[in-house]
Amino acid sequence: MTREGNFGFLETFSLIAIALINKVFYTSPMIIISELGTSAWLGTLISCLTSLSFFGLLYILMKRFQGQDLFQIFEKVTGKLVGRGLTLLFSFYFLYYTAINVREFTAILKAYSLPFTPISLIVLSLLAIAAAMAYVGLEGIARVAYVFAFPIFGGLVLILVLAYPVYDWDYLRPIFGYGLENTIIKGFLRSSAYGEIIILAIIINSIHGLKTFRQVGVNALLLKGVVMSLCCACILAAFQYPSSSEHLSGMFQLSRVIYHSRFLQRIEAIFLFIWVFASAVTVALSFYVSLQAYCRTFLIENHRPLLLSFLLLTSTVAFIPRNLSQILEIHVIAIREYSLLLVYAVPILVLFLALILKRGGKSNAKSP
Repeated sequence: MTREGNFGFLETFSLIAIALINKVFYTSPMIIISELGTSAWLGTLISCLTSLSFFGLLYILMKRFQGQDLFQIFEKVTGKLVGRGLTLLFSFYFLYYTAINVREFTAILKAYSLPFTPISLIVLSLLAIAAAMAYVGLEGIARVAYVFAFPIFGGLVLILVLAYPVYDWDYLRPIFGYGLENTIIKGFLRSSAYGEIIILAIIINSIHGLKTFRQVGVNALLLKGVVMSLCCACILAAFQYPSSSEHLSGMFQLSRVIYHSRFLQRIEAIFLFIWVFASAVTVALSFYVSLQAYCRTFLIENHRPLLLSFLLLTSTVAFIPRNLSQILEIHVIAIREYSLLLVYAVPILVLFLALILKRGGKSNAKSP
């Protein structure tokens, strides 16, 4: 990817951590709980460990081709034609990812807070924000993420702590839910929900190289695993398994049951703010990556003239799901359970191909 500005560990960590943790505000807890029952918190930890394993292989690939981003590695290992084809495939994936995230955000917002607001207005508003941030560039998005990280993580912790009186930890039994085997299988598939970590390999030339790549990747994945596991456990402890699997946004529902006095109750307004902040950063990042990947494929130096076209294309894809059932049962499942076939499998296959063809490593260091 074209080098666009520089930012350090804190900005990079904030950017990737928000993109990973953002799903805790969406339907992910509900889906995990409905699939795993009372072992949802354990399944997310298995997903985290699986993602760390995949990230280790990704790190080996990036270390073998130091100074190059993922798309450059694709071209170096597979040739320009296949490499650019893979880059274009990632562009399409992140465009689809952006559209479905926007549509899921819209569906939950209409269900809880804005029932009479037209879907198109919410979708276009969020995409317009994403396009504006993409116009500024990657460094601008990273610095906005750093500013928003404090209220996002602070608000999340505040909700979990203030809801403590309603927790009953006996609701987490049986520990293995529908069985340990089912928990392991679903936990492996749900490692796709950590797929945003691949963005680190795409923007590596803007984050001071391999050391920051490794530190941010490991810490962000661990944080996502702990936060998602803790949130699933708290939702289960507050609402029991049957009710927890029915709430579109378990975290929003958790914020609504907080009551300490007549002056400290119903703090869902805090949730809405941090949710919108996190969604804006995540959508802007994925939109930007999709746009830049497209530009890389066709050797376009300036991405800004394509902003309007990509905005219209993304909004069109966002309206493909006809209703909430299609969003959750088809598109969200595709992204958060089966996207590993792209975001994990392709880089790993490229790594194996590089080892077989003996490309990268010492030979790469000698090349000009």
